[in-house]
Amino acid sequence: MKAAPAHAAPMRGNRQRQRTRTALLGAGQRLLATRPIEGITIDDIVAEADVAKGSFYNHFNDKDDLVRSIQQLFQGDCEFHIFAANSEVEDSPQRIVRAMCVVLRYGIEHPERLQAMMRVADFETLEDTPLSVGLSTDVRRGIEAGRLRDIDQDTAILVVHGLVNSAVAHVTSPENAFSPVELGTKLGGAMLRGLGVDREEAGAIAAAAATDILGGKA
Repeated sequence: MKAAPAHAAPMRGNRQRQRTRTALLGAGQRLLATRPIEGITIDDIVAEADVAKGSFYNHFNDKDDLVRSIQQLFQGDCEFHIFAANSEVEDSPQRIVRAMCVVLRYGIEHPERLQAMMRVADFETLEDTPLSVGLSTDVRRGIEAGRLRDIDQDTAILVVHGLVNSAVAHVTSPENAFSPVELGTKLGGAMLRGLGVDREEAGAIAAAAATDILGGKA
């Protein structure tokens, strides 16, 4: 009978460690989808994850550390999808509104993650939020090229974030009267008009982005 390779036990240990971390992150996400951060305890998290309480501290310093790790996962996921959607797009207004539509689609496809993401908003700065990947660069280039007019960079970023936050809160609301494409078109057009894009062009850009990215979403 052959002996198990010397590295087998460490590998099993690493897999178990990763499973425990994944379970804790998943538990935190599920709890954040239904409760405010201050209403969640570490006991709640380990019970939801079905792991020993001591295991929590092998992965996270405290509850806030877990929440930041969850936020980083969301951010990285959204960043990937925004990058993919804009990989062949050069025009700043198009890139900005397409990024907004990607965040809306993400919320439709992952409503629990969206709800949890909104709960961790207090842990984010404008530079850390998913939409901010490349946003400052897109806004700066848009202003320099004259595509965005009569607005400074800091104000433009605030306008984008304000409308996107409203959009993601609205898209999964039971009171939402619009289809995803309609919502993306209306809010995308309003956002671009606020950034100084001509009304007719703003509407056309937003409609094209919403149809491309949100078309087919119920």
